[in-house]
Amino acid sequence: MANLLILAGAPIAAIAASRGSGAEYLLTDSPKEVWQDSASGSAANIDIDLSVARPIDSVFLGSILPPLAGAAWTITGGLAGYGETVLKAAGALRAVDRAGMAPALSHALWTGAATTVRYLRLAITQPGDGAALSIGNVIVGSAFQPHWNKEWGSGRRVIDTGTVTPLIDGGFAVVEGARKGSYGWTFGDLADDEVDRLYALQLDRGETRPLVVAEDPAATDGQMLRLHYCRFVSLKAYERRDPSQTRWDLAVEDWL
Repeated sequence: MANLLILAGAPIAAIAASRGSGAEYLLTDSPKEVWQDSASGSAANIDIDLSVARPIDSVFLGSILPPLAGAAWTITGGLAGYGETVLKAAGALRAVDRAGMAPALSHALWTGAATTVRYLRLAITQPGDGAALSIGNVIVGSAFQPHWNKEWGSGRRVIDTGTVTPLIDGGFAVVEGARKGSYGWTFGDLADDEVDRLYALQLDRGETRPLVVAEDPAATDGQMLRLHYCRFVSLKAYERRDPSQTRWDLAVEDWL
């Protein structure tokens, strides 16, 4: 099991796609504002300019529809051009599902060795027999992963935004809403430098700006259920255990 990962993302100065429409929507917070591809069966390139050279070790694509099993992606980048270095060789785009489960949408996550780049190219290929896909968000940057993983006791819950009103006849008046996930965990052995990084991350994101949390980023069964495009909720103060260790409770809510 890989340690929990938090990705806030680096600023993106410019983004463009080789085809389709709405590439600018990949940079908005809402995953419902999407880049819509216009073809299938060949590669579409999403080109990203970070404006300055930055170390990159993670790339996330959020709210991919339809979540075709045969879709693939490649990541390249460099300091002077989009194709200088291969960060990720061609491989499956869709996050790994739990056996027997077929989600309505999917995400994609790559994490690897840090590479300093200014330009990134995401080459996305989908099967020719499927509908052209759409993507809601792109987040790239250097992720936070603590040396020690989360403590036992972490867990998910479901949030239902609908309303239920009991009726006098014993039934219910139901207004359907959305159902989404929430996740909470505890870091129990944070070193001073990790506390500073996590504090800076919370100052940047607060409770209103999106981030990505991977309970376990490994590409193993159930990876899709462990990925959260989300926001922090109920931020709390950390607790000092001794001069070198800190405990911190955190929670997020999925952004649909």
